[in-house]
Amino acid sequence: MEPFGKESRQIYIERINAVQDFIENHLDEEINTQKLARIASFSEYHFQRIFRQFTSESLYSFIKRLRLEKAIFLLRSNRKLTVQEIALSVGFSNQASFAKALKERYRMSASRIRKISSPEMNQMIHNNRTNGKVFPNDIDYNEPIELTIRSVEPIKVLYTRYTGAYKGNSDLFSKLFTKLYRFADKNKMVDQETKWFVVYHDYSDLTAEEKLRLSVCMTIKNDVASQGEFGCMELAGGKYAVGRFLLGPEEYQSAWNYMISEWLPDSGYLPDDRFCFEYYPPQGKEDGARRVVEIFIPIAPL
Repeated sequence: MEPFGKESRQIYIERINAVQDFIENHLDEEINTQKLARIASFSEYHFQRIFRQFTSESLYSFIKRLRLEKAIFLLRSNRKLTVQEIALSVGFSNQASFAKALKERYRMSASRIRKISSPEMNQMIHNNRTNGKVFPNDIDYNEPIELTIRSVEPIKVLYTRYTGAYKGNSDLFSKLFTKLYRFADKNKMVDQETKWFVVYHDYSDLTAEEKLRLSVCMTIKNDVASQGEFGCMELAGGKYAVGRFLLGPEEYQSAWNYMISEWLPDSGYLPDDRFCFEYYPPQGKEDGARRVVEIFIPIAPL
């Protein structure tokens, strides 16, 4: 028996999503339980208990994990930032507290994390999750049909969110898109100009699979009041590197591998901390189970 009725559960999901969105957008600030409890409209005591129940992670662990994962991403991808600048940008009060947190979780210093190779980094992260079991270092790449740099206006979207393992699970994505479409169609939000996206909130190589978060999204013209699993957010405008791929269900990860591990380090561009996302343009002639997908990587101005 579920602890909450269906309608009540939707309200709880809506509130926890709002808290996660706030945390993600304010990692560089002091985040206290009182403020988050107010956002969720729960008492402070009940809020922490509910957050853990719905995310299987304590509030403190969630915030610390997001800060460290973002920090490692910046250490590996942006050599122009000093360690102290990175520490402050993700909410640590000083470099010493950041160094201590890295040592506790990953048993490495920031300078070591910057120097080691990608296979070594993957092995270290996997060892941290699996007590040293062997992890294959081979990385598959799928090259794009076309790669462009685009300036994008902010995009207002309606979303439904999922937390858990998703790689290679095409049925899961189909169910999430169907859920979002049915809700939007019922509320007369879908038209010929509607665009569809998947937003990835975490750095998949750093985050345990059961904690990965994604949002399946569609464009909307006006703000929509959040309703349970369905909320609104904005995909930030700015400059993006866009890889256009023709992909089968098992080829998405290799396309992301190309963009993040192969193209980006050699491109001369630096990533920033906006969300990465996939866009699904209108399809022309189908190539079996394969479809056109565009992968958007946010890049900082040169």
